Amino acid sequence: MDSNEYRDHVETQVLDHEYDPLPPEEANPFDPVWYKEDEDPTIGRTKVFITINDDLDLDTETLKTTTESFRTLVGSASPPTDGSFQNLFGYIVYPRAGFDEALIEFATEEFTVANRRTNVFPLLYDLDAETLHTHTIPRLKGRGFYEKQKFDAEELLTPHSE
Repeated sequence: MDSNEYRDHVETQVLDHEYDPLPPEEANPFDPVWYKEDEDPTIGRTKVFITINDDLDLDTETLKTTTESFRTLVGSASPPTDGSFQNLFGYIVYPRAGFDEALIEFATEEFTVANRRTNVFPLLYDLDAETLHTHTIPRLKGRGFYEKQKFDAEELLTPHSE
């Protein structure tokens, strides 16, 4: 699978699950960004944003900077209204042919997911192995957020054999 095939798969999945595209001027510099507001039975009202970043160079510093930039977009696209609370999620997927273990460990274990009322998950999709590297579900605190990440990753971001 190549990066374009993967992007097409994700776009089909998110549109099938009734996600809407964010207008390009609001998504800049990420394109495209899809979002959906929903009610999760475990964690309450959520707003989820998904994008794919297939820039060629990726190291831990680039992943951190790019993912934090996406976090800023997620927060600014969902300002709090009337004191209402919602859980903001962002999934930024980096599809590449192969990853070194240090980058996988940084993205899925060391990167700070929860920050500034957002939960942003950098996910690595290995195009060669056709494997999505997600964050493990912790045993205690924050479990529901990580379970949602796992479910969304399987539903929306993992190609299924037809």
